[in-house]
Amino acid sequence: MNRVWKSTLVGCIMLFLCGCWDGKNIQYFNFVNMIGIDYIDGKYKIYTQINDLASMAKQEGSGNTPNPIVVGVGEGESIGMAMFDLLKESQMRMDWTQTKAFIFSDRMLAKGIFNIHDDLMRTRDQRYTPWVFATNEDLRKILSTKPITGNSSINTVYYQPNLLYKQMQSSFEPLNYQRFIRSSREPFETMLLDHIKLSESWDKDGKPFTLPTVDGLVALKKGKSEVRFNRKEASGVKWLKERTLRGILPIKDDQGIFIGTAALKNNKVKKTASYKDDKRIVKLEISMDASIREQKKPLELNELNMLIKKNVVDEITKTYELGKKRSVDIYSLNEVCYRKGLTINEDIPELELDINVKLLAANMFELRD
Repeated sequence: MNRVWKSTLVGCIMLFLCGCWDGKNIQYFNFVNMIGIDYIDGKYKIYTQINDLASMAKQEGSGNTPNPIVVGVGEGESIGMAMFDLLKESQMRMDWTQTKAFIFSDRMLAKGIFNIHDDLMRTRDQRYTPWVFATNEDLRKILSTKPITGNSSINTVYYQPNLLYKQMQSSFEPLNYQRFIRSSREPFETMLLDHIKLSESWDKDGKPFTLPTVDGLVALKKGKSEVRFNRKEASGVKWLKERTLRGILPIKDDQGIFIGTAALKNNKVKKTASYKDDKRIVKLEISMDASIREQKKPLELNELNMLIKKNVVDEITKTYELGKKRSVDIYSLNEVCYRKGLTINEDIPELELDINVKLLAANMFELRD
């Protein structure tokens, strides 16, 4: 008898167990995959790339059916008002949890990221994980970029720039939104952000094909952009990044003639700030592995070592001097002084560099001191 009562009691309790009463089918949502933000004529414009989730997933036997990319647009006096304007024509509920990239226009970054940061991240759906880029291109075209092969828009540089960076370490390190905001809050750190442009160098089916490419860096201070550097102008940046696991260095002789390339990897960088003759000096001690990839002219090992070190120093120095001319501390050397407790002067020209490069063992084709 007791067993019957117990069974009856358990059955009644199970009737009141919670279920997924608020479950919703994903076909009733618009999933935002990328967000672009511009600032024009005193108003913010927000652009959203919306994809069918099925088009982003790997499917067997899906054929070559094209998957159109939808770009939504909203406008307002604040980013919050622009987002509400966007919702008016969305037809279905917008979901922001799948956002993979933020793309900010140069105009917006000149106004400052902290003017929109609070409103942008106010929704609980938004994350700090999306990649961040800058551009001066039309954001409609940027968000309408198609992949080289396949139908999934995830096969573009916006979604996984870290994969391309791992292969081409001489490029610039991509940033996610968390690192971008954290570094922008540092008082003496210059934030360097990838700058995107659209290129039509490649063809598809015999016609020019539009692809995004990183053409340089934007320097920001306290969340506001200061100046832009193209890829060649910013070539020295990679040698002061310990995350640069591998970089390609063009080797030129004293006459500027190209004689080959070297692969440099495993950067180790030590920055030390000091005073000398009433001048601030930052000593840069750089150690790296080196190996020759191609050589157009026969040279002794010592000569190659000297030329590699000279070319590394030249790239670092040229980028730094260009930053000085534009009043930008491109290597964030003021922060080194700040961490050391030395007097900070925003006037960059008073700071000098002392660079020492040491080549370490690499492999059977190694170059070493």
